[in-house]
Amino acid sequence: MNKVHVVAHTHWDREWYRPFQYFRTKLVFVIDTILNTLENDEEFRFFLLDGQSIVLDDYLEVKPESKERLEKLIGEGRLIVGPWYIQPDEFAPDGESLIRNLLLGISSAEKFGKSMRVGYLPDSFGQSAQMPQILRGFDISSAVMMRGVPAYSLEQTEFKWQGLNGDEVLGVYLPKGYSNAMFLPDSPLKAVARLKEVVGKLKKWSKNGHILVMNGVDHQFIQPSLPESIRAINKVSLNTTYEISSIEQYVSDVAKDAKDLPILKDELLSPDRNRVHSSIASTRIYQKQKNRKMQALLERYVEPIATMAWLHGADYPKDLIWQAWKYLLQNQTHDGICGCCTDGVHQEMDFRFSNVEEIGTTLLKSYSRAIARKINAEKTLLTVFNNSMVKGNQIVKATVFSKTEEIELIDMNGEKIDFVVDVIEEIDAAEMTIWTLYLETPEPYKKIDISFRVNFDFNVGYRLFEISEGKKPQKEITLKSATNAGCETDDYVLKFNTNGTFDLFDKALEKDFKGCHLFEDCGDAGDTYNYSPVANDTVVTSADAEAKIQLVNVNPLKFEYLINLVMQVPETLIENDTKRSTNLIELPIQTRLTVYRNEKRIEFTTEINNNADYHRMRVLFPVGFLAETSFAETQFGVVERDVELNVDDWQEKKFTEKPLPIYSMHKFVCLQNEEYGLAVLNRGLPEYEIYSDGEQSSIAITLLRGVGMLGKSDLLIRPGRPSGIVVPTPDAQCHGKQVLQYALYPFNGRLDEVAISNEAFKFENQNLAVQNCIQMPTLEKKFALILGMASMETITSHVTDSLADIQEKDQVYFSISSPHLIISALKKAEFDDGIILRLYNETSKDIDGVKLSVPDDVVACAVTNFYEDVIENLNVKDHEVILPTVKRYSAITLKLKK
Repeated sequence: MNKVHVVAHTHWDREWYRPFQYFRTKLVFVIDTILNTLENDEEFRFFLLDGQSIVLDDYLEVKPESKERLEKLIGEGRLIVGPWYIQPDEFAPDGESLIRNLLLGISSAEKFGKSMRVGYLPDSFGQSAQMPQILRGFDISSAVMMRGVPAYSLEQTEFKWQGLNGDEVLGVYLPKGYSNAMFLPDSPLKAVARLKEVVGKLKKWSKNGHILVMNGVDHQFIQPSLPESIRAINKVSLNTTYEISSIEQYVSDVAKDAKDLPILKDELLSPDRNRVHSSIASTRIYQKQKNRKMQALLERYVEPIATMAWLHGADYPKDLIWQAWKYLLQNQTHDGICGCCTDGVHQEMDFRFSNVEEIGTTLLKSYSRAIARKINAEKTLLTVFNNSMVKGNQIVKATVFSKTEEIELIDMNGEKIDFVVDVIEEIDAAEMTIWTLYLETPEPYKKIDISFRVNFDFNVGYRLFEISEGKKPQKEITLKSATNAGCETDDYVLKFNTNGTFDLFDKALEKDFKGCHLFEDCGDAGDTYNYSPVANDTVVTSADAEAKIQLVNVNPLKFEYLINLVMQVPETLIENDTKRSTNLIELPIQTRLTVYRNEKRIEFTTEINNNADYHRMRVLFPVGFLAETSFAETQFGVVERDVELNVDDWQEKKFTEKPLPIYSMHKFVCLQNEEYGLAVLNRGLPEYEIYSDGEQSSIAITLLRGVGMLGKSDLLIRPGRPSGIVVPTPDAQCHGKQVLQYALYPFNGRLDEVAISNEAFKFENQNLAVQNCIQMPTLEKKFALILGMASMETITSHVTDSLADIQEKDQVYFSISSPHLIISALKKAEFDDGIILRLYNETSKDIDGVKLSVPDDVVACAVTNFYEDVIENLNVKDHEVILPTVKRYSAITLKLKK
């Protein structure tokens, strides 16, 4: 006996080819109709609101009076919401973003009564290798998906999906999509015919008699006639029963009857039946950069520093932090962060990113300054936080305000610290605050940007330095040679070529990397979904450029170069996008290259003034050997991928698009052989490809990709209909100045041994340095009475007043004995007064016996799941916790209590 589960639903893109308010207007009518239908027809048992809870917030902002109606139906399990807050892209968001998405989605849905506990991912553009782990962390044991599944070889609906760390969920493939029974006819007779046709196509995919029929599509209204149609078809069906069902019921029935299921492993990126749009990672790259920056702002700065303040008595600003997360998550939808919406939608996304930044930076400044001022408000101190949360030496960049240029920096041991003055500026300190701005009494100060090394022998905490007047120390430091032609450090010999590329000799590896930092520009006949090659392309590189190379900074910490060159590139596409124009325009490129003394990382900040259309710009780094696979950071780990794909028969097999070895990454990608490797780190540049010329491979990082249409039909790599709709998107051309940041990191040995993740976190997260006070003696003397009478309460003063006394000493909160356990979250617990510390194992091997040092007043520690439910209690002894085994590429969540 076959059982057909008919799931009534609507797939809700909150914004896409129209802006949010257009779709929200429709949402109000859609939910009104759903409520009326379910309330008036108990036979209409279930309706699925797309596996997300944000639709409730969007609806109730307009119709708050309907809250009780929603609560009743959701509590009864008839109106189904969650587990997601928004339907996410699975590659651009980091692990913490996906966890916060589920944490918020489930908790929001449960406030209304109940959350679905199925990993419903109907339209994500491929499936992340770590999704099974993330779902399992919320006790979700199944995933329903459409894109990326290798249906050509699977040939059935049900399978086991094993993630990168070995966690497993029941996978359900939607072979005919999430809209296989959309818009059923109102006539029961016609609906019966449609349902029979749909089920006939799906039967061959089901191996256990359970068939999933999806009655819905994008923004579809509920169909009140569905119960009548189900009654009608059950009267005429033999050996098959039909019922209005739910995704949860379907998964439960499949799980009971599932036997000997095939296993699919890691990420699923096959486009054989559904498009996955692999090169979408570089669309509107400016928003990919902003997304990464805002994730770091909340995860590495706001939450950890607010947690430190909370440990000293301050209120934890949970609601404000969650508001920032909501704005950020709203930008991580599978259409939004992928860049494939109309320009108007992406302009609204820019505004939400600004909201995240305003909330985040306001909280960060207020809480960090409060801590600094509570330590000591009399003498001038610099508090330097370890925001990378990585141990070891790091370069700190700080801004110091002083009455004189002659200053000293002294650590808590009384040692004078050598530093480099980068910039000195004359300012009026009275203009820095609205309280003194209009007193018309100058308070002259020196604003001094300095750089210095700090050794953090802990993961979470800060170091203190006193700023005092005096002559800064001048230590004798021998600098290797440096000219416009190149430089030498203890690690490298770098020699520039006339075209602006350079040859790098790594002394430890005894290896040459020749021709590094070559720019490549090619045409792009694609759209916001896909890069597509131009049939008769004109590829331009910087190999023949005449670069101007200038050594602009030499100091004990670093050498800095400016590399200026101009590439002549075709202006646009012509002849129905089959050629690039013969009209060339100038593409100015300036790179600031920084070589650090005693640092292996070489950093680049490249500015491109983009005036061309329909093209893609990349930068190339040769590795000196042929690589078969690449290694790229993903959520809580590293995924290995083939450099070349054998897909010559993709058209014969009728794939929806040509599989391309263009991949997503998070903070780094690397190639390695048995001896050494080369990694390229990035700040928000998530796309790479590996080129091979038969002798060696090169890492190619996409710096920008400009296209002018949301969707186009009949691309060379994607035949047939357009993805999305055909509408111009001129903003997606990414005109104007684009600033791109990345770094080069050669390493000795294998990836598991060198902790590349630490370098990536140090590169992405500069340490925050906060001066505790700026004295204004002139103003205080002249306006003592006025200033004394005024109550100038600020957020900072409010937080400062709530803090208990903080000792004037370097502060260590957490320290981890293994460099391979990386901190991904430090925040206050969601549901009680605990601290959540999440770590992950960045290697392919399990790690045992790691020691975690904790604050003196921490008395309890437990392992939790991602929803922060306790799984196992751990012993705290002598301010230390021995962690249980942390599986390969896995995150472990700890809850600590005072």
